[in-house]
Amino acid sequence: MLISIDAYHWWPKRVAFRNDYCFTCKQERRAVRVRTFDVGCFLGIPVLPVGFWKHWLCSHCGKDPHAYRGTSSSSKWIAVVLLVLVGVFFLVEPGVPWGARLSVSMVALALVLYLLRSPTEVALKERLAAVPAAIDTTCPFCSAPMISGTQWVCSACGVVRC
Repeated sequence: MLISIDAYHWWPKRVAFRNDYCFTCKQERRAVRVRTFDVGCFLGIPVLPVGFWKHWLCSHCGKDPHAYRGTSSSSKWIAVVLLVLVGVFFLVEPGVPWGARLSVSMVALALVLYLLRSPTEVALKERLAAVPAAIDTTCPFCSAPMISGTQWVCSACGVVRC
């Protein structure tokens, strides 16, 4: 039996927007802050209302722009260490076929070479520093003029420019 624990996001409302860097799209994109009423669910049945929350979403792909998609390099190095340990066990243990010994060693060596050659990831701070701030004077959602004050706010729908 597969147990699923998830969350429902009901009654979405756009409350803000900004220029942002999306890790999923790997480009500069417009991010939208959405306020939703979140409910925890178990096996698809809503069981725990947790209240109103705000989430940033990429306007192009609809996902969290700062959620890193991929395997971290530390996880890959842990895999190398585990492969080396398995390889040492295969070398010490009698009766293990030579094909298994060589294949584990070759996979570990290939993974080490891949990790040493792969470029380092650019940090989120550096990516965000290159993104220009939003300077819209009209709302991108309803095309109404933005009102200047302590913040730029849409005169029609109330969306804030961050």
